[in-house]
Parts: sequence; C-alpha cells; structure tokens
Amino acid sequence: MKNIYQTILTVICALLCSQAFAQIEVQLQPVRKDFVVGENVVMRLTVVNQTDASITFKNSPGRPWLNFTMTKRSEQGEVAPIAAARYPDLVLTPGSTRSFEINLKTTYRLNTAGGYTVIATLRMPDGHSTYSSNRCLFTMTNGSKMRDFNIQARGERLTLSLRLARINDKECLFGQAINRDTKQVLSACFLAEYRNFMQPRVLLDSAQNLHVLCQSSPDFFTYAVMNTHGNRSSAKLYKRGGGVVDLISTGKGIMPVGLIPYVAPKPGEEKIRKASERPF
Repeated sequence: MKNIYQTILTVICALLCSQAFAQIEVQLQPVRKDFVVGENVVMRLTVVNQTDASITFKNSPGRPWLNFTMTKRSEQGEVAPIAAARYPDLVLTPGSTRSFEINLKTTYRLNTAGGYTVIATLRMPDGHSTYSSNRCLFTMTNGSKMRDFNIQARGERLTLSLRLARINDKECLFGQAINRDTKQVLSACFLAEYRNFMQPRVLLDSAQNLHVLCQSSPDFFTYAVMNTHGNRSSAKLYKRGGGVVDLISTGKGIMPVGLIPYVAPKPGEEKIRKASERPF
C-alpha cells in the first residue's frame, strides 16, 4: 500500500511540474536577420515565467541548462558546436520576464554563407523536462567585394577586405579580416551605411589599419577605421565643409578633407529633419 501511495504522489508531482513548465515561454530573435560572415551573430533570448513559483535554471556537470540546435538550410544534419557553452544561473520569480543577448559565434563556426535555423532549448530544474523556443531564421552573407589589401600581422598572412552588403534593406559597408592561407574569415565588423553618391575612399595606414570614408546620407559622411583583428576601432560622422571631399595620407597620418566633424545638437536645439537626412 505504501508503494502505491508513493507512486501516486510521484505522478501528481510530475503532473504539477509539467503544468508549471507548460507556463514557461521561450522566445528567440536575432538582433537582425542578416549578418556578414565573421561578425558576431547575436540572438536575444527571452524567458517568461507565467507560474506562481520561482524557478532556478542551473548547470549540472556536463549538462547546461541552455542548449541550441542549429541547422543550415540545404545541408543535412546539425551544425556542430566548436565549444561547450556555459551560461550563468537564471532565477525567474513568479510572473517575471528575463531577456539577454547571446553571441552564437563563440560556440559555432559560422564562416560560410547561407541560411541558418536555430532553436533554443531550456532544461528544467527537474533535470529531464525541456522547453524549446520558436525556430529562429537568419542569413550569413559575404556581400560583394569592393577592395582587398594583403598584409602580414602577428605572423599571419591576412587579407583586409572591404565588403558591400544589404542589411535591413540598407546598403552597408563591412570590413573582414581573412586568413590568406586557410581562406577562413577571422572576424568582420560593420563600418558604415553607404549611399552610392561617391565611391568609398579606402587607405591603409602605417600600422595596416583599414581607413574608409563614404557618404552615408545626402548630408552626412562616415569615416571609420578597422584594425588588423577585424574590429572597428573608430567611426565618426562628418558634414560637407567645402572643397573636394577625399581621404588623404599626410605626415601626421590619414585624415578626411573637405569635411567638418558633425556635432550633435543639444536636446531641444535640433530642427525637425526628414528621415533621409538624419545620421544613422
């Protein structure tokens, strides 16, 4: 008889846990739908606790509380992770919502163009039950090549490549750092929005940093610099100042000419502008 009562109690507890977990909502969204190969691929994970109890998600040996399943469209099988990710414990009080961003590049080698699908799965505190998010779609692209520079840095033969890609319905310039021997994209970064009013001006400085000047809107120009690691080290907005707009190399380094730095107006001083005239 005692065993029967224990069995009934176990079933009731399992049903209660299942009911609680059914009130956990998991949402996954990319910060944008298109990424350039080599960029950080950032997802925003939102977890909603619709129960009346606190829930603590913890890692156990060899079993993280959060996992991702990724596939590449047109290819069979899952995309294998390159590293095991461990996430901090997550505590959700009753009725609470938590959102945070996760960079998939740290655990997956996303170095080929194509369409991808990813699903986040939470392992519940009972150690067995799971709950999965929506299917999240994103695309990796190489864009089109505009200019390449072959350099050597840190004992590697690299190519610093300026790329043009359409992101969120806008033409954008990106930089990539590519290993010339393995052809692997090591890193990439956004440099500027781009309007085809003038060809981008592109130069390398003595430290082999990539300097790019382009027109980002009818009124604004962007001057951005990418270092040899493939990271954007600076980006500044300019307005036309008179004369020919260009990027030149001088004894003091590389600098834009024909432009003046844009100074953002103080609150309340800015005149209403058309959307196309606003800096990005």
